[in-house]
Amino acid sequence: MSNYLAIAQATQALCEFIARCLQADGLELGAQVVPRKPPAEPPQEPLVTVFLYQTTPNGALRNRDAPTRGPDGTLLTKPQAALDLHYLISAYGNEDELEPQRMLGSIVRGLHEEPILSQMDIEEAATRPFLAGGDLAAAEQRVRFTPSKLDLDDMSKLWSMLVQTPYAFSVVYEATAVLLDGHGTPAAGKPVLSRNIRTIAGRRPVIDRVRSRPLGSTALPVEGPVPADHEVWLEGRTLAGPDVSVRVGGQRVVPDQVADNRIVFVLPADLPAGVYPVRVDIGPIESAAVPVTRQPKIVEPVEVGGDPLAVTVQLDMPVRADQRVDLLLDELDPPADRPAASYRIAAPFPADPGTSVQIPIAAVQPLGYLVRVQVSGVVSRPGDDLRTPKIDVEG
Repeated sequence: MSNYLAIAQATQALCEFIARCLQADGLELGAQVVPRKPPAEPPQEPLVTVFLYQTTPNGALRNRDAPTRGPDGTLLTKPQAALDLHYLISAYGNEDELEPQRMLGSIVRGLHEEPILSQMDIEEAATRPFLAGGDLAAAEQRVRFTPSKLDLDDMSKLWSMLVQTPYAFSVVYEATAVLLDGHGTPAAGKPVLSRNIRTIAGRRPVIDRVRSRPLGSTALPVEGPVPADHEVWLEGRTLAGPDVSVRVGGQRVVPDQVADNRIVFVLPADLPAGVYPVRVDIGPIESAAVPVTRQPKIVEPVEVGGDPLAVTVQLDMPVRADQRVDLLLDELDPPADRPAASYRIAAPFPADPGTSVQIPIAAVQPLGYLVRVQVSGVVSRPGDDLRTPKIDVEG
């Protein structure tokens, strides 16, 4: 854990560490180590500035706290912001006696020897009145310093941000990572009564393709949309095993036939038209999802009438209220002087749940039409002669 003072505490702790390094190497120069940007005017006395010029999100830890809240808004884990701190460390002193180079040599050696910020320096930083209450020392994540390699172009860009500040001999370090905890207190987890681990030998089931054929038929199954009166064939590998079931959307279906290379089942009668993901479950092992298209069919005859004129279509499967339904009309015998016209008319939304859909057709020209409906992008199956179901619109 670490609160909002963690960034400032890490900076001050780095200053404490640098001061110790200079003292340990016997650099009795009386150099001050201060957490500020380089001065615009070179100082008269030896000086080391520790300038935090940038913070960036830590790529490895930035999402460690996700998800932080449950569906009902309950806090599950304490939110944490993970940051990397970028420091410019500059040294000033007597150039004739190479004091800046001697000081930076001591700093680089110290940070290479002890790259992790020590608890002693963190606690010493917290004794400052403006850092009272800082708890970086209690954080599980330790702060590590790594030298950053900046080419001449990057270095010039960095110093160009310091307006009217002359360049000084410097090194750049990255501190990884500082975690800032949120205010909230997570809810207590549920007690664990027992831990059960099962090992199941076998491989993941694989679905290669989906086919279907009419119920009771002996014909070969074919690929394509699945009407209501068809059985579904899932063909693939390693599909057999204990406790096999099929999931269609959110519904679980018990298959009629199970073999290593094939599973046969019937889609639920109350499943509306649409495209659904299908998976095979063998105990806790599940296959990748493949799409299956549930195709509606219009039950003849189709009613036309009312004022305003409307078409009432009965389907062989239900329609949900949140589904989009379109009526598709294609002229069957257009006049010889023009091509056949087609109409797409949207049904009222939201739809009335059930198998009946009513669509006004006031703007349709008097003629005979092939009738189809499209439910959630799936077009109904026409008759074998491609001319039924049919309606006649009178003038």
